[in-house]
Amino acid sequence: MSYVGRKLRERRILFPESRRGLIVPVDHGLTLGPIAGMLSTDDLEAWIGCSHISAVLGHKGLIERLILRDMLHPTTGVIVHLNGMASLSRDADTKVMVSSIDAALQLGADAVSIQVNFTEENFAHNFAMLGEVTDAAHEAGLPILTMLYDKVKSTPPENIARLNHFVRIVAELGSDAVKLAFPESMHEIPELVARHSRDIRIFFAGGERVTEQTLVATTREAIIHGASGLCIGRNVFQHAQPRALLRCLAECVKGEIGRPVDLA
Repeated sequence: MSYVGRKLRERRILFPESRRGLIVPVDHGLTLGPIAGMLSTDDLEAWIGCSHISAVLGHKGLIERLILRDMLHPTTGVIVHLNGMASLSRDADTKVMVSSIDAALQLGADAVSIQVNFTEENFAHNFAMLGEVTDAAHEAGLPILTMLYDKVKSTPPENIARLNHFVRIVAELGSDAVKLAFPESMHEIPELVARHSRDIRIFFAGGERVTEQTLVATTREAIIHGASGLCIGRNVFQHAQPRALLRCLAECVKGEIGRPVDLA
């Protein structure tokens, strides 16, 4: 029965028309502190309730505030992020658990997420955390999204080989979805998605700030080749017109890929 509940909740974090998603993470405060576009919860109010977001992802305290202040659209799914570490730490890339499956369920979450940054020293920690959290989430009937980052500097073709291995690890340990940075070359997207998307949903991250045209173009390319959508934060909440950008991106994610970029 938990599998049925997991599949039902998965639908709530996706657009029903396409079964793809535009997930907006707002978990940056724990890691980076107050940053532009997220100096306070009030900064989110102008756009976070729009219908162009399939799900919002954040730490338990911020999710609670968004719910209590009625800031989310009724159709927007909720993903509670379960681990983290402040950038102030000397070991900021080794995330630790800061919440639980029970806390996520009490908040009414539709899914949970964790982040794993792989350095040369933290493989054992990340493997143990991934295995334990995935088991607990699935037992509770919650889908789990893993945000995956390789922090070891490497060059082609080693970096792509490492990325493929890491995605396979996350899939083997049971994650339902993975968030990845766009590869350096767009030519790598088709093979990457084709290799893994039958086993795990692939969402691409927005990453550092880029132009709307670049973001829409890369999104279209990813969707055409079978990605499940975007998991994008700073490019939204630090944009001058977040609602307009979200509308454009939602059209791309839903498959309305022929329209020109129009932020009017």
